Amino acid sequence: MRPAVLRLPLAALVSAMLATGCVSSPRAPEAREGYAADGAVSAEIVDAADGGARYQPMPGSSYLSPLPMRENAKPEYPPALLDRRLPPAMLVVRLIVDGAGKVADARIIENASAEAAFAEAVLAAVRGWTFFPLKRVTGRQVEPLPFTQDYRFTFRQVNGRAVVDAGG
Repeated sequence: MRPAVLRLPLAALVSAMLATGCVSSPRAPEAREGYAADGAVSAEIVDAADGGARYQPMPGSSYLSPLPMRENAKPEYPPALLDRRLPPAMLVVRLIVDGAGKVADARIIENASAEAAFAEAVLAAVRGWTFFPLKRVTGRQVEPLPFTQDYRFTFRQVNGRAVVDAGG
């Protein structure tokens, strides 16, 4: 009877060891030669380095934060630069949004790339962006307000292929 009792725990131990042996560690991605290159762009909201002007709270008022529309187009990696397999390029754009939620002005405030095409891609995309506007609510009065928001965009390629990250 004793050998049958030992078989069950021994079988469980052997099964656990075999299952552990099947777990593999992630491998580094292989270089993909011969594939068409494409790029990825990620975006995130950044706090203004200068602290930026902010609306001062008013007694009895609250604010509804602005929200970007889901339909806002992301900048595209410039096709002419894809085959060059450039290192990641980071840019920060400042958007000035009017009270209706439309981008009234967009300007690059940081550019870590020598390639003008990255800045052109960012500006072409964000100039068409719209937002649910910033609103100040005082009692029953709702007042849409203009605002400024900075976004950081990073253009990158991973093994010549796109990996799309979005943040913010």
